[in-house]
Amino acid sequence: MSAPEPGPARPLRRDVAAALLVLVVWLVPIGQGAIQAAPATWWPTIVRDLGSISCLFRHRPESVPYFFMQVLREGRREWEPVDERALFPMEPFGYRTRFDRFMERFGAKHEASRLDLARWVADRDRTLNPKQNPVVAVRFLAGSQKIDPARPPVGHWQKPEPTPQTVRVLSSHDLREETGRPGR
Repeated sequence: MSAPEPGPARPLRRDVAAALLVLVVWLVPIGQGAIQAAPATWWPTIVRDLGSISCLFRHRPESVPYFFMQVLREGRREWEPVDERALFPMEPFGYRTRFDRFMERFGAKHEASRLDLARWVADRDRTLNPKQNPVVAVRFLAGSQKIDPARPPVGHWQKPEPTPQTVRVLSSHDLREETGRPGR
């Protein structure tokens, strides 16, 4: 009599757990995104990102949001535009900078995020431009450019020049009021 042949190997618990994790964290949001055009907002941000990476677009955007920063230097009265390329040299999102991506994702909605960015801009400007007067205030502007299907844009998109008619002030942050803040 010969020994019985061994049956198929049972999957390891870690393999089952990994498969369930992929199913719940990636495949379900992608499936939901395929049906509803995007994973639901109740998913954590990282899961929504993983689900929306499938690039399923059911609706074209009606407009393109854009943002600007301006600084006020000590002893000056005029707001100056910020050279975004100097502060955010990487362009991981096509022709849009990390500043654009940050503002679309967090900054346009959260005052605290803009305040943190204003502090960082002032500190970074001090490092990059030590001979210029220090930045004492930062303000953020937002605009939106309508997309005309009859005349689609040609070439790569660029921000239009800010004018009082095309942008609105999201917030202004006077950093002089923060002299008691640690590190100042």
